Amino acid sequence: MKELVKSLFHTSYKPFSKMGTRWFSNSFINTGYFIQCEAFYNSLDTTVVEDRIVMHEELSSKYVNPSSEIHFLEFGVFRGQTFKIWVNNNKNENSLFSGFDTFTGLPEDWGNEKKGSYSAQGNLPDISDSRVNFETGLIQDTLPVYLPQIKKTKRKVVHIDVDLYNATLFTLIQLQSLLMAGDIIIFDDIFSITKGAHEFRAFYDFLALYKTSYKPIMKCRRGHLAIEVV
Repeated sequence: MKELVKSLFHTSYKPFSKMGTRWFSNSFINTGYFIQCEAFYNSLDTTVVEDRIVMHEELSSKYVNPSSEIHFLEFGVFRGQTFKIWVNNNKNENSLFSGFDTFTGLPEDWGNEKKGSYSAQGNLPDISDSRVNFETGLIQDTLPVYLPQIKKTKRKVVHIDVDLYNATLFTLIQLQSLLMAGDIIIFDDIFSITKGAHEFRAFYDFLALYKTSYKPIMKCRRGHLAIEVV
């Protein structure tokens, strides 16, 4: 009888054993982060704009005085659409604009976006401005080398658009000791139905490690969020 039960069990559940537990685990984890992310994002009481371009225009031309000296750091540049907005709108000759990207696309899958997506074929944005520099390569390699060039006393605007959890968390941790009141952090994909276990999770884990005080200053309907360190 025991042998019969054992045989039936293995026959009936063999397809499930082949699937393993990773898919089920990831599904529950991603669902959990989506629920937390949705609650977090929709509870934020702040200015709402239509899209990311409007957000960057508003931030760079109104919220941040265009004549003020800033260090704009963008992680995930692609073709430089938002990067150019900040360069064009800020008129201070002492401002700096630093872009970090492989320019060859995602180094790994990001939800339903496959490795290599968002590739600029290795081409850097064509921006003729002496205040601009690009650091090409994985952020894990380029940012630690570049850190000494970031002054804590200069107001920083950090745009995080690296998509992936590990790159986002790494960036936040590396910059943590340099952040001061008045610095701005912009998340490009903080709220995503299918990718809540990336930028939101990284920010959530970062706040668990470092009790950083902040206030939301702007968000848009497609999941972007700007905060200011206080």
